[in-house]
Amino acid sequence: MASDPGRLSLTGARWVAPRVPDEVVERLAASTGWSPVVARVAAIRWPDLGSPSEIVPSYDQLLDPYGMLGMSSAVERLRRAVRDRQHVRIITDYDVDGTTSSLILQAAIKLLDPSATVSWHIPSRFSEGYGFSVPAADRAAELGADLLVTADIGVRDHAAIHRARERGLDVLVCDHHLPAGESVPTEATVLCPPQAACSYGNPYLAACGISLKVAQALLAAHPKRDVVVRSLIKLAAIGTVADLVPLTTPENRAIVALGLAELNRGPHAPGLTALLKVSGLEPGQVRERELGFRIGPRINAAGRVAEANLVVRLLSSRDPVEAERLAAELDGQNTARRDIQEKLVERVLASLPDQSASFVVCAGPEAEGWHRGVVGIVASRVKDQVHRPVAIVSIQDELAVGSVRSIPGVHAVRALDACADLLVKYGGHPMAAGFTVPTERIPELRARLGAFVDAGGADLVQVHDVDAIVAVDDVGEPLHDALSALGPFGQGNPVPLLMLRGVRTMGAEVKANGRLLKFRVPRAGGRALDVAWWGGADHLTAVRDRELDLLGRLAVSSYTRRVELEVVDARLSEDVGF
Repeated sequence: MASDPGRLSLTGARWVAPRVPDEVVERLAASTGWSPVVARVAAIRWPDLGSPSEIVPSYDQLLDPYGMLGMSSAVERLRRAVRDRQHVRIITDYDVDGTTSSLILQAAIKLLDPSATVSWHIPSRFSEGYGFSVPAADRAAELGADLLVTADIGVRDHAAIHRARERGLDVLVCDHHLPAGESVPTEATVLCPPQAACSYGNPYLAACGISLKVAQALLAAHPKRDVVVRSLIKLAAIGTVADLVPLTTPENRAIVALGLAELNRGPHAPGLTALLKVSGLEPGQVRERELGFRIGPRINAAGRVAEANLVVRLLSSRDPVEAERLAAELDGQNTARRDIQEKLVERVLASLPDQSASFVVCAGPEAEGWHRGVVGIVASRVKDQVHRPVAIVSIQDELAVGSVRSIPGVHAVRALDACADLLVKYGGHPMAAGFTVPTERIPELRARLGAFVDAGGADLVQVHDVDAIVAVDDVGEPLHDALSALGPFGQGNPVPLLMLRGVRTMGAEVKANGRLLKFRVPRAGGRALDVAWWGGADHLTAVRDRELDLLGRLAVSSYTRRVELEVVDARLSEDVGF
């Protein structure tokens, strides 16, 4: 299959299909018993796959933790702290990865010795900002800590680590945010798979995954080690999905798949039970999607609109009444976060200064609704609408705090590198980054970011990768279940996008307060296929009673419990091009 570079969809996107040699698909289908559609999707994801067993997650795929550079030193220091009754203080980021890391590390140390002295701290987004800070190091020293452990922060916080060492604390860092070419702090023991000289077989662990490896090593001789790992892997699965690390490595896939299995098996401690309940879930209903869109956002909400320590208190609770109260409070914060976010998204989309800008930068005062806790989510939503890198900036008097969400071909951190002289601080990933900038420099930042994109020649047309073309009569539960075997799905292994070519639509209508376009596609084999297009209401006229090519994912409707097509795009059906 090929693409027609001149042909765009109703949303202005280009559809392309990766080329996979027919003989590869045929070989894989013959060796696995998969249908050609499933074999093609698998061949795109894993070109050298020989057997289905290679992608079936298992506990055997959890690598030896001692293969990670620094693990022996880390475990020896933690054991000595417990043995000598030293105070261990854990400081983590305020997002899902950070909070789940804190819970895993606390549990592991307490399981080693219930009388161990362990305290924890999660910095406030609003009063402390991102990362491990010098004041946090000073506070740990004032509290009498002997060993300071950071997770999901620390690898770039050289000054704070130096202060901790000056104050007599040893430091252990569990982090994965190491930009290419940068070195880790030399005054700490650092567990960070991307660092130089680390040959660990999975460079893409989230911080909660690194924390899980610490727990595995620390509890190697514990009589209930396997039971403990099965419990802690539930938290690691939530953090791994929420942090969008690649699910292309066997270990990350195993963490998510095995964690999901444990979440669906139950029973759980009161805190996790209450969290699932307010998320509208119970054991048996939790999938990757629920981790990313129901559980993760609730955990993140605390750090976005209030304080993330609520999450740790909730998931540490052993009192069902207290757990339900804390879960309700967290759910309320999520509702508040969603309301703030939606209002700002509408405001930004309604007043974009220049929709043709190569890099969209929108800024406003926090006092007028530009809440710094939601700028990242808003940037993501706006990016999805305009398919441009987007920065949303919350102005705090003389300084402003911004968040970037980018697109393929535009590296978020390198874009900020090009403006480093304007910024107070910045950091992040290729697709997401944060920064602080003097308010008066925002116009110059906007111009420089746009110039960076223009100089790089990035393709600003959105591209959808088509995994396979299928006949509408073949869409149903058997195909859905067969494709599901290629999960868990997430970053690096997205839910397969299937194309239905030349299908007739009928019964198109807008539902869910204008957010959902629903219609059906007739099938020769019986009941028409239900189609849902969230955010597609603007295309009602274009799709009504037309012959279209549809691009979407198979999903089980939460209402009908039948397999439906969740459309991401559509185009007028033609007999030319791909």
